[in-house]
Amino acid sequence: MKYPEPQPSSRGGVTVEKNQLIEKTRARRLFLLALLFLLLYLTYLLFKPYLGTVVFAIVLTSVCQRFHKRVLQRCKDRKNLAAFLTTAMLVVIVVVPLVGFSTVLVNQGVDSFGQVNTWLQEGNIEKMLSWEWVQPLRSMINRQFARLGLEDLNVRKIILDASAGLGQRILSWGKDFLGNVTGLVVQCLLLILLVFYFIRDGQAILEKLKGLSPLSKEQEERLIDRVRDLSRSVVMANGATAVAQGFAGGIGLWIAGISPLFWGTTMAFTSLIPVVGTAVIWVPAVVYLVLVQSWGKALFLVIWSMLVVGSIDNFLRPFLMKGDGGISSIYLFFAILGGINFFGIVGILYGPLILGVAAILLYLYEHEYSEMLAEE
Repeated sequence: MKYPEPQPSSRGGVTVEKNQLIEKTRARRLFLLALLFLLLYLTYLLFKPYLGTVVFAIVLTSVCQRFHKRVLQRCKDRKNLAAFLTTAMLVVIVVVPLVGFSTVLVNQGVDSFGQVNTWLQEGNIEKMLSWEWVQPLRSMINRQFARLGLEDLNVRKIILDASAGLGQRILSWGKDFLGNVTGLVVQCLLLILLVFYFIRDGQAILEKLKGLSPLSKEQEERLIDRVRDLSRSVVMANGATAVAQGFAGGIGLWIAGISPLFWGTTMAFTSLIPVVGTAVIWVPAVVYLVLVQSWGKALFLVIWSMLVVGSIDNFLRPFLMKGDGGISSIYLFFAILGGINFFGIVGILYGPLILGVAAILLYLYEHEYSEMLAEE
């Protein structure tokens, strides 16, 4: 009786083939991920010069989303027409006035510093330093300088050099601004184009990103809602408060006899700086009025700046930042400071946005791993 010869087990061969298949699949995935990250980095380099414009377009789109929904309803869901009308509204309200205003602002800034230089060259600073009530203060400062081994305080030279330097810098900024008209026009056109496409196709882009996200639907909605709330909050609260403070400050400066357009606009920008805010502008203005012995105007500017301009920051900003988009004042303080330090002036926008997104991601993490975190 013949027995069948034992066949070699195929289990070992199958296991080897399976392991090889797993390794090949892993290698393909790693290669695909490496290629993807490389191309994403190259894409970032392509968009880097226009990154600020892209972010600003996204924020503007988020801010005007509610208005666009109403326009879309009126246009009977014709997306192209609704997106065009919404974008045109933004251009008329934001872009055109901003460009024209910036040109006037640069010219008035140069004129303001030219007037300061003329006033100093006429010897007015020497007249002020000869006043009786200034002499004790000047002597005290000079004694302190002498102890430090420094020369006597030359106030005229210090102010003249500072004014000339700042005036030249503003003049340089103005020349760059006016000379780079082509670049400015390109940026404005790019902004308008991006806003149009984000308004029209924003929802489709968002759905595509959701499809690529590993987060749950609930987590995605929370994250998107948070970014929208923050965009509206940062733009509406900080932007509207800055404009209101700059406008009110400009009125006070105009009544006090100081150039309102340039310094009022500067006050609007400085209002975004935590703690010091508009005081960076109105305190030196008060000192100037005191030095020229305009006591009534100086007193008026102090009262106006503290009661009117200051109250705008205390009441308008908290009112506009109420709700889910609001950020604690202390966190907002560090977010704006860090944003300005790292990104420059656009950090006023980026800082709170980054902080807010980080906060919601921490919340999602806490919610996802609540059971594990609760274990002792």
